[in-house]
Order: sequence, then C-alpha cells, then structure tokens
Amino acid sequence: MGSRLVARVAETDALDRLRAEAASGSGAVVVITGEAGIGKTAVVEEFVARSSAQGATVLTGRAGPEEDAPAFWPWLRLLDGAPGTLPGLTPALLDAGTGDGSAAARFRVMHAAVLALRAAAERHPGLILVLEDLHWADPASLSLLAMLGREVSSVPLLVVATTRPPRPEPPRPEPAAAGSPRPESLCPESLGAVVLPLARWDVAAVAAYLARHADGPVHPSWPPLVHRLGGGNPLYTRELVRAVAVPEKFRLPASDLNLPGSLLRLAGRRISALSPTCRDLLGSAAALGTDIDVTLLARVTPGGPDVEPILTEAIEAGVLAEDPWAPSRLRFAHELLREARYAQLTRTERIEAHRRIAEALDPVPSPPALSGSSAGPGSLPGLPVERGSSVASGTRAAEIARHRVRAAVDEESRADARAACETAAREAARRLDHHAAATWLGEAVALFPDDPWLRLTRAEAACRDGRLALAVADCSTVLDVAEAGGLPDLAVASALVVRGYGGQIAPAALRLCERAQAMLDPSPTVPATAGEGVATVGAEPVARAELVAHHAYLLVEVGSYARAEPLSREAMALAERTGDPRALAAAVHARHEALDPIAEAEEVLELGRRSCDLAAVSGRADAELWGRLWRLDGLLTTGDLPGYDAELSVLAALAERIGWPVARWHVLRARAARLLLAGRPAACREVAEEAFALAGTFEEQPGRELHSAFLASLTPFTGELPPWPADLSDAAGRFGAEPIAAANIGRLAMLSDDRPAGAECLRHLGAVLPDLPPDGKHTFLVVNTGEIAAWLGDRDLAAAAYTTVLPRAGRFLNTTTACHGSVARPLGTIAAALGDHEAAEQHFTDAVAMEEKSGAAPFVAMAFLAYARSLHDRDARRTRRLAGEALAIARRLGLTAIAAEAAALTRDELTAREREIAVLAAEGLPNRSIAARLHISERTVESHVRNALAKLGVTNRTQLAAHRRTAP
Repeated sequence: MGSRLVARVAETDALDRLRAEAASGSGAVVVITGEAGIGKTAVVEEFVARSSAQGATVLTGRAGPEEDAPAFWPWLRLLDGAPGTLPGLTPALLDAGTGDGSAAARFRVMHAAVLALRAAAERHPGLILVLEDLHWADPASLSLLAMLGREVSSVPLLVVATTRPPRPEPPRPEPAAAGSPRPESLCPESLGAVVLPLARWDVAAVAAYLARHADGPVHPSWPPLVHRLGGGNPLYTRELVRAVAVPEKFRLPASDLNLPGSLLRLAGRRISALSPTCRDLLGSAAALGTDIDVTLLARVTPGGPDVEPILTEAIEAGVLAEDPWAPSRLRFAHELLREARYAQLTRTERIEAHRRIAEALDPVPSPPALSGSSAGPGSLPGLPVERGSSVASGTRAAEIARHRVRAAVDEESRADARAACETAAREAARRLDHHAAATWLGEAVALFPDDPWLRLTRAEAACRDGRLALAVADCSTVLDVAEAGGLPDLAVASALVVRGYGGQIAPAALRLCERAQAMLDPSPTVPATAGEGVATVGAEPVARAELVAHHAYLLVEVGSYARAEPLSREAMALAERTGDPRALAAAVHARHEALDPIAEAEEVLELGRRSCDLAAVSGRADAELWGRLWRLDGLLTTGDLPGYDAELSVLAALAERIGWPVARWHVLRARAARLLLAGRPAACREVAEEAFALAGTFEEQPGRELHSAFLASLTPFTGELPPWPADLSDAAGRFGAEPIAAANIGRLAMLSDDRPAGAECLRHLGAVLPDLPPDGKHTFLVVNTGEIAAWLGDRDLAAAAYTTVLPRAGRFLNTTTACHGSVARPLGTIAAALGDHEAAEQHFTDAVAMEEKSGAAPFVAMAFLAYARSLHDRDARRTRRLAGEALAIARRLGLTAIAAEAAALTRDELTAREREIAVLAAEGLPNRSIAARLHISERTVESHVRNALAKLGVTNRTQLAAHRRTAP
C-alpha cells in the first residue's frame, strides 16, 4: 500500500482484484461509500496510482455541488482527459440528450454512450473510469451509470464511483442548503454494483497514523484521545494532528488539544443545516457531553418540548447516533460535532445550560470538605490510597463537578463547584485514578487559589499520579504561605509530601526540606494537624525525625553522602525515641540510602522487612513500596531467585491495590530483570520497553538513563547496543564527570571495543575511585572501573579495584535496574589481567557454581565464556571445552552474542598448512615422510608441528592423535 493510506488494506485489495477481473473481460461497477472525510478520495488516488504504474488507462470525472451544472457533468469532465481514448463518446453526443428534454431522446443518447464505452474498452482492455462525489451528480449522470452497470459484466471495463451514503432529508420548510447532497442520491444496489463501505478508523488505525506522522512510536495516551475527538474520521483526525505543531509532542503523555476554528466550522456545517428547534436541543445535549441521557436531556431543555421527533431529526442527519440496545442513551457521532455545537453557544447559554444540568443531577450540593487551615493534607476523605468506590459513583461525581465548575460565576456557585470537585477527587482516588483526583483538585485550586491546605491536598494527589513537578510547585507555594504566616505545621506538611523520589526532582525537594527545618528549629512544639506526615501536638521530635530522615535521603540523592550518613543515624535515633511508625519508616528509608546494598545485603533485607511492617501500622503505602523494592534487590544480590519470585508477586499486588504509576513501573522493571535471569532476552526487552513507555507518564524520573542501563546489561547476550547514547566518545566527554554515567558508558565502550571512549570514562572513574562513598552505587562503580582498567591495561587501577571488591566475591551484581551476574566473574577477569591465573581460575569456578546454584542460566554461559576467554592464550583445549559449555547454553536460550563468541573459541585456529600437517602427524607419519609428501623441508614440518601442538594444548603426537579423535 502507498504511504498515504491507513487501515484500508481490504478495500485496496478488493479494487486490485476487480481490476484484474476487468482486464480479463469481466467488468464491474464498484461504489466506494462513506461519510465526508472518511477517505474515499485517498483510496481512489492510491488505486489509480497503482493501476497507472501497471499501464492501465484511467479516466477521471467528478460531480460538484454547483446547482447550475449541466446534465452529464461528471461524464463531461471525464471526457476532458480522454482525447482519443473515447472517440465515440463526445460532449456533443451527451449534449444531444438534453436537447428536447424527452425521455426517449435521453435514452437514445445514453444507449449510444454505453456502446461507445464498450467499444473503447475493447480497444483498451482494463480501461478504468473513476467518477467521484456522485452524491452531487444529476439524474442523467446516474441514469447513464445505471445503464452501463447493467451491461458491464461482459466488458473489460472497471468503473469506480464514490458517494456518501444516502441520508433521509429532515422535514423542514426551508430549502436545502447550498452544497448539500441532492435527493437523487446514488443507490448502488440499483446498479448491481460492488459496494465498498469505508468504516471509520479504530483506535489502532489512529495510532498507526500518529506514529507515521511522528516518525516513531507515540505515547499510548494519544490514540484514544484523538480517536474520541475525531470519531475515527480520517479528515478530522488529520486536522487534529495538524493542530499539534511539534510532532515530537506525540511521544509525551497526551494533553488537551485546542481544536482549530476551521475544524469546528467544518464539523458545524452539518448542524447548521438542521431546524432551529433541533439546534437548540443539541445545544443542551452538547453541554451534557458526548453521551446523552435522553431523560435528563428532556428535563434540562427549556420549555419541556417533546424531544423524540427532534432527536429523530438529529439522528437521521448523522449528528447523533443511537444504540438499539440502549434507547435511553444517545451520543454525538463525533466529539467534534459536540464541540462545534458547544462553541456556537453564547456565554450566557453555556452557563445556564450547565447550571440546569448540575441542579438536575445534584439538587442539594454538599458543603466544602476543606476550609482554610482547619484541615491538613490527607484529611480529605477522598484521597485514600487503596481501591474503594464504584465506577458509577465516581462517574456521577465527576459529571456533577464538571457542570458545577462551568456554572461557577459567583460566590455561592463557586463554593458549590469546590465541594463538587472535592467529592469527585475523593471518588477518583478511591478508584485509584490519581490523575483524575489531582485534576479535580486543580479545578478547586483554580477557584480558591489562596487556600494552602487545598493546594497541599492537590500536591498529594499529583505525587501519587507521578506529576512530581506539579507537586513540588504546589508545596513551594504553600511554604511561602507558611513562612509569611509563621505556620511551622504547614511548612512541615509541605516538605514531606514528595518523599522517596530522587533524580531531577531531588534538588527542589531538598530546598523544601531545608526551608521547613529552618522554621521548625526555633519552635519548641509543632501545632496539631490531621495530615499524613505531620507531627501531633507536643510531638516535635516526630516531625524533626521525619524531616531529618528526609533530609538525609535527599542529600544522598544529590551526592552529599558525607553529610547524609550522620543525619541518617540521627534520624534513626530520634525516630526510635519517639516510637512513631511514620518517623521510623522515614528513618529506615534514610538508613537504606546510606548503605551499599551489595556489601550490606542482609541489612537491606531486614530494612525492607521493617519498612513493610511499619507501613502496616502507619498507613504509609510508600513505605511498603520502597521496602518491597529493597527486598527484591537484596534477594537478587544474594542469588535467592525463588524468594525474589515470591516478593515480586506481593509487589504486583501492592501496585494493583494503590494504583500509582511509579509502582507499576517498578513491577515491570522487576519482571524484566527476572526474564533476563531466566534467559528470555526477547521477552525481557519487550517488558523493559513497556516500563520505559510507562515512565513517560510521570515526571522527573531518570527513565531514559535507567532504561539505557538495563538495555546495556542485555547487550552481552544479544550484541545490541542501547539506542542511547548514540556516540560513546561524545557521551563520555559530556557526561563522564558523573561516575554512574562514566561506568555505564565505559561498559558500552568495552562491549563495542571503543577504546578512546573507554579511556575517557576510565580517566573520570580513576579520579573518583579513592573517594567513592559506600552507597548503593559503590560496588557497581568499582567493579566497572576494574574491568575497564583491565581491558585497557591499567594494572594499578585494576589492582586497586580488585582489592576493594574482593570482600564481595560471594555476591551478585544484580538489581532491578540492571543485572550483571556474580561479582566473582569480573574478579576473575581482573585477576587474569593482573597475571594471577590461580586466583582467576578460582573466581571463574566460583562464578559458574554461583550462577548454576541460583538458576541464572544466561550468566552460567557468561561465566563459562569469561573463563574460556581467560585461558585462550594458555590452554587451547580447556578454552574450547569451556567455550563449548557456553555455546550449548547460548544456543538453547537464543543468546546470539554469547553464541557467536563461544563458537569462535571452540575452533582450533590452526592455519590450513598447520591443520594439514597435524592430520598427517596424528596418523603417525614422521617429519621426513610428511616433508616428502608435501614437498617442503623437514625443518618447516617440524616448525608447523610445534605450533600445532602449542595451539591445541597438547605435548606429543599421541595426545595430538587423541585430540583429533575427540575434537568438536
């Protein structure tokens, strides 16, 4: 298919088939039907292009909306492009059919025209006639097509016509609007024609069109939005897409579209042709929404008319659509039609319509749930963290809120709108729709921007939805209010909303924490609040413990480990003195961040268990989320994959229960890691890509960097480098000063043998190695520094890294971020580079045993391969045996890169002459006989035999003969 078409494979295939049949003498008339903008012309143009490319003769005519067009107008236009092709069919002949206006004269002319077309088709087998927009055609043109259709089956002629579906005219006294279809609509059935109805695009087709426009994958939230707005109509869809000026925007989460005025006017033409009474009713319907409750519409329509006849008019005009199984509900055929009618309403009409609808849905509005500082964050009952209410109740609450907000023009109506928004947010949160909760609270904030507790509640909802930048901005605004009013409780609450998140958000969150601490220190006590994370009366140590813990965590995130470690200990001491579960959970989190999870795996597992226990009594779902994640990493580090599987199931259940996007993201990342360890690289990559796509739905997380790091851990098995960074040398120069970036880029440089990029990364790593803090990145950084140094021949740096990592030889360098296998394997590589072959072999032996015990088959293969690689220049026979072990696993699991290198190592690498002499020597021939047979000197034979023995790892001819018998 051509590049312009989307989702029209069946139609174009049918046209190709009919063209082939027509060329062989079995002609046909095919009518392509569909509403305006559905893509009839696009299908025809694609067909014409394909037909012309294969040598077919194609003539095209088109009807138009002009009222004064002469009879046979589309046929006359067809003749304009047919000089010499239709000699028997001329404009003069067709004009004769309109001379005296008699039916007999017109019949004779049409019969002559059909004969002329038959003759032309015989001279040009496979002739194709295209007649477009026949919904505007005059009766004479349709009659000629009908006559031709009755005779074409035995003629090598294909006629392709396009038309809109016939639509009953609504009863009204005024004349039809200019340009509307004439009553004499084409009826394909009367022609015996093949009908190809074009359906609207489904969501998948819209997604394909968006991907084509954006030149790559689009965010999954865009296709359903564009489909809803455009109703699957290709014309409307194209106009909507053009409204997004930057195609790259489609790769980010969907945002509201400002509908172009030209598109609204286009959609509004159908409505403008309706009766005034129908247009008025559709105004109320447009305010109701896309889906229309007929009973409610009758209640809110001024004057209480009998709506059924009016609705029938709108249905027959294609503005409204019905479902026979649900007659009490209607919908607009396109969202654009609703938007177009809504845009036609005056401001007064809109406000009044929404007021009537809101009062019909909610006669007695609830009072606001929040008022000033009398409540705290989390006190709004509508922000639970687990599933609760039904979809029906949430939908009704959202409908009421929508209409209340659009009718909010004075103090009373604004208060009603706020209460409705809070109720809608509460219901959305119970359904785990945190995005909707934050959105409805945002509407309330827009009505009452000076209420800090309302804004803080919106920040909590935004945080749960992953919109961290919005949450931090709200908290910063609230802190301004707290500082101006001397309200330390408010300051503490605002500092503790966004917790557990690092990356780009960490510096801003750190500033909030430090500002809150500055307010808390001079105060002997903190006033009471009901909000989560805020101290109770007289419990200043609780607030201090939480803030100190949060401060420590953020300092680690921004790289200030020296300041963070003592603060984490202070937070733990403060929390333990208070006994408050929230403070203890915060302190446990801070303590975890100050640990090297590889070196302190047992403590990490215990901290994870403790965090989960504290979550149960504190009500902090985030404490359980982080605790489960720590335990997953701890279990990977110790090689307990059965325990990991059990813990992953619990995490998945938690993510389902709380509905946070970031929790689902972590579940997908954990599943991807498990698939890698199981030796399923293709499925692993698929889940990793799903996680990366989900990461785009929440803000300020290092999604791309983490995704790239994970794909880099796949590269040794697949040979595929991650898409970022594209230029390793450039990336090393730009990002190498950041140790974790230098380590990851350096690994990629090793895998692609890019020594300049590797050297640049090693320069940065060597500078920071002595001062690396013992945090979660420590072991990974040191191991990578040692491997890169060994690869580049920097013995001193390799030795320093080896000594540092040696105590962790029994651990696995596996986390949900990336899996690199046992620490023993890179230790073996480094030891071999340092010349300590005895230690290297012990490390490799341990690595194989560890991976086999844990059940990580891909890393068993990797350990065998690394072992074989280390022996390549010293023991050819063992190299081949170990490489053969790796090759068998790699082939079974489809690990292409491992298999390729292992296969190369299993070959003996003898030259052709060496192999020839070795075969003769293995057969027992002495050097003199071999020399005579091959016509070379005896000294040359002796040299080749000596080389072959060394390469094959044998010492005499007896062993050589045994090797030749057992070699793979």
